[in-house]
Amino acid sequence: MQNDNLLVLPTPPRKIILLFLLTAWLTSCAPTKNVWYQEDISSVMMHTDLESCTTDPQDDRRLAYCMRAKGYLQISQPQAELLSVRSLEEEGLDAEEIAQSLQWSRRKVLLYLDEDYDLPRTASLGRQPVEIAMKIGKAAVRPLIYDLKDRDPLVRSNSVKALGAIQDPRAVEPLIKVLKDKDPLIQRQAVQALGRINDPRAVEPLIVVLEDRRRRPYVRMSAAEALGSLGDPRAVEALIVALEDEHWEVRSHAAEALGRIQDPLAVEPLIGALKDQDVTVRGNAVDALAKIRDPRALEPLSAALTDKSRMVRQKAGRALTLIAGEDFSDR
Repeated sequence: MQNDNLLVLPTPPRKIILLFLLTAWLTSCAPTKNVWYQEDISSVMMHTDLESCTTDPQDDRRLAYCMRAKGYLQISQPQAELLSVRSLEEEGLDAEEIAQSLQWSRRKVLLYLDEDYDLPRTASLGRQPVEIAMKIGKAAVRPLIYDLKDRDPLVRSNSVKALGAIQDPRAVEPLIKVLKDKDPLIQRQAVQALGRINDPRAVEPLIVVLEDRRRRPYVRMSAAEALGSLGDPRAVEALIVALEDEHWEVRSHAAEALGRIQDPLAVEPLIGALKDQDVTVRGNAVDALAKIRDPRALEPLSAALTDKSRMVRQKAGRALTLIAGEDFSDR
């Protein structure tokens, strides 16, 4: 088989991500060359797989199907080169050693090692598995933000999850806009991503989500959870109101969030939640009071020692021990 149209990055002697660059005959519609990518595959095995899949050089679809079936992914050339450099950097090689291993110029290697380097928008990272974007890290943020506006919900979903995992502050404002996405699942993913990034700019928008009764319960309960992660006192009032929500999932996450924020204003509302009809809400209210450690909770928690749920009774005993300093475990 002729390999004139195949460009393979030189493989360094160490174990790295292998990158396979195919020329325009494979990706005539793509603005940049694509890459066949798979970890921990020897160059010999790569050539064997490529030869076995290339039965007809003109049949791009059959080749792509065959390579994907063997576990390869297609990514853009800039992604491939960046992953190659970062992989060698993680193994302890410096710029000179990386350049020598890949047979590149030192200038090109330094470009990818620059912490401020951003992949081009054409990378379309939202179409790749989230794990790829996570490996790329901050260099993937701008293309991922661009993909938040894609028509394909899977692309938007992948982008949101990847941005949450990377936790770059540049994603906060774009993710806040995604809270209005027409897909409730993507709304929830945006809520969770904002909770992971932990930026105070997200507090007010997340409060709006929590208070919006038109939202799906799982979106609102995730908003309560994210607000607890942020730990901002501005959320206390909305979380207190949420303790009386019609959906137990929202009430339980609100109780848990109030325990994480530990604001004394929540003590009386949490005491009221000890009588909630749902056992998870009661248990989370006990845990929250244990974290706040306010003496006002001693009597209500003592009453909770007779709760019909064994789980709640055990939690109440542990909470009383924390607050009063006396062992209530056997009561």
